[in-house]
Amino acid sequence: MRARFSISFIFLSVSLFGIETNNIDSLGTTKLILKSDFMSQHLWRGYAMCDVPTVEPTLELSNKNYKAGIWSALSIDGKYFEFDTYVKISYLGFSLAVYDYYCPGSISSKQSFFSYKKNTTKHTLDLHIEYESKSAIPVRVILATMFYGDDISLNTNKNNYSTYLELACSSPIDKINLEYFLGFNLFKSYYGNKPSIINAGIKSASKINILKKKPVNMQASIVTNPLINRVYLVFGFGL
Repeated sequence: MRARFSISFIFLSVSLFGIETNNIDSLGTTKLILKSDFMSQHLWRGYAMCDVPTVEPTLELSNKNYKAGIWSALSIDGKYFEFDTYVKISYLGFSLAVYDYYCPGSISSKQSFFSYKKNTTKHTLDLHIEYESKSAIPVRVILATMFYGDDISLNTNKNNYSTYLELACSSPIDKINLEYFLGFNLFKSYYGNKPSIINAGIKSASKINILKKKPVNMQASIVTNPLINRVYLVFGFGL
């Protein structure tokens, strides 16, 4: 537990400044990105994972059509902690990715990061199929299915295969990029007890030159989940 907290703290400390480096090799341009977002709370697919601000660092290595990375979230009160890894392959607007979500609860949880045992693991493996157009108004479609881990039916003790579908499009207004999104739960699963819209809203993002050497990425979202009758206003900035 102490070692895991130390790793998270070091990762956060390095990420605060937002570093991007390029290495030219025989395969093309390899990018290493370290950055961090500071959010008023952590929302995921129409649900609030916590009700207090979070720090969300990212470490990503990409080369041409390939990406691999680590993303984490830690609430300021330490009661919510998440540590995710992912790999992604893209080609001609299509991409295939596998995300490993590790959500043990609080930062002080005694759950083992290395345990993938059924019924006790806090990992969830999620398969993503995504398409994004390169048109004047970009359109994005994501289909994501949990296929192993902490997504077990209490009635059957089998995987729910919880599936999420999202449709989104974006358009710029002046220097602000607006994204409109609509997310669905397709059947009774982790996301809800019936098919429904669970994640609908608008996200705005822009860059503000507060710092001399690097602009600050600002974002704000209005999100609603009609299934549970919730509306959220979330904002944050990234370095």
